[in-house]
Amino acid sequence: MDEAYFLFETLLMLDRHRDVLKDFELTLLASPQSLTQIQDGSEPIIGGITTNVAEVLQNEFDVSANFSMNEISWPLHNQIKSSQKLGPFEKDNQIFVPDAWSSYLLTLKARAPFLTFHMQDIYKNILGIKKLAHAQKEIKNYQQVVIGMCNTSFFSAVEQEKLIELIHSHHPHLKIRDISEIDPVSNLSQILYIGPATFDALKICEDGARGIFLFSQFQGFNLLPHDEGHYVVSSNNSHLFADKLMTLINSEISHRELPQHCPFAIYQIDVENLFGSYLKSLNSSDNNYPVYQAHVVLWNYLLNLFDINLEIIQCHSGQTEILNIQINVLNKLIRLYDYAMNSVDAIYLQAKSNSANDDQIQGHIKNLKEMEEISDKISQTHAFLRPILDFYRIRRGQNTGQTLLEQSQHSFLTYSEEHQALKALLELFTVTLHKNEVSI
Repeated sequence: MDEAYFLFETLLMLDRHRDVLKDFELTLLASPQSLTQIQDGSEPIIGGITTNVAEVLQNEFDVSANFSMNEISWPLHNQIKSSQKLGPFEKDNQIFVPDAWSSYLLTLKARAPFLTFHMQDIYKNILGIKKLAHAQKEIKNYQQVVIGMCNTSFFSAVEQEKLIELIHSHHPHLKIRDISEIDPVSNLSQILYIGPATFDALKICEDGARGIFLFSQFQGFNLLPHDEGHYVVSSNNSHLFADKLMTLINSEISHRELPQHCPFAIYQIDVENLFGSYLKSLNSSDNNYPVYQAHVVLWNYLLNLFDINLEIIQCHSGQTEILNIQINVLNKLIRLYDYAMNSVDAIYLQAKSNSANDDQIQGHIKNLKEMEEISDKISQTHAFLRPILDFYRIRRGQNTGQTLLEQSQHSFLTYSEEHQALKALLELFTVTLHKNEVSI
């Protein structure tokens, strides 16, 4: 029920893992508007696609999975007759999110500072697919360069025109075309795309083109292809210049090593890690890249119990300043959670007692409500901590205990897990800073 981009990523994920799903009969319910936007004259990438809600509601399924963040999908998912539900559904005016990866997906609704995981990796994990990614990097012999126009706030129109002229001057054998001229059903394997991350650019790169994606700042996997070899260039909130970009472009076209010194941050999509695609920094990185690395490590442990070892980058002053701010907030937040857990424990002890003190219980419930309000304010003002806090807010909302004792047990376990997650994030930030202090 989401926009075309999310439907497109869903279809690619299902196609990529056909062998794992070969014993299942698949039905994919999509919004008509999204399906229309991705149809390009080629054959459907998988069978079983439908826009007929009534038809789906008549059938019975072993498993139903809701990949949509759109709230209209929640009551609809509840109506689907299935033995097992993955992803959010709404029943009796309450939202249920039975699995952890779907809870993580819902945190993206609150303007995450960057997309830590590729959408295809999120979807496959919701389905429980543990198939490992295989490197698909290949040498390209380019025949065409396709240009997408960037926002002039970080890459001026004059510099973008100059870049086209420089590419033509350096590589006269290459045909230069605008992205609007590309036929989506043609062979795209000899195309180098240069420009912003857009839905059209994503489609041609997933169909075989190689991409050099231009950003004003690091945004993670937003609208990026899944496979290896594509580059992400960030101006780090400054301006891009054509002659500086040409060093990277020339290296890629000529199959040479990347230049050692570039005035912008370069990342490459890498699939060597167990969890899926990863944005590997090739030189000096954006201010928030160390936070991205910490999120990759933490989320893989929380959601998959994977231990991921990443090379800690050399931080510059902007990055250490951000890390110090996060460490300061986390230290205060962890102390608040110590206080909250004391209240949950006290409620649990009262609930077990034969002579429970209602005044004490209500007092501790008030403490927890105040804690939730503080956590919500921190979530709104600290984007790098928001996904973790929102994730556990969703998990606490899944408290289905029938008695006060059952509810307090669930609350204590959830608060305890969040408490440990915040401590782990604090340790990741601290270790990054410490390693840089030692190396200096």
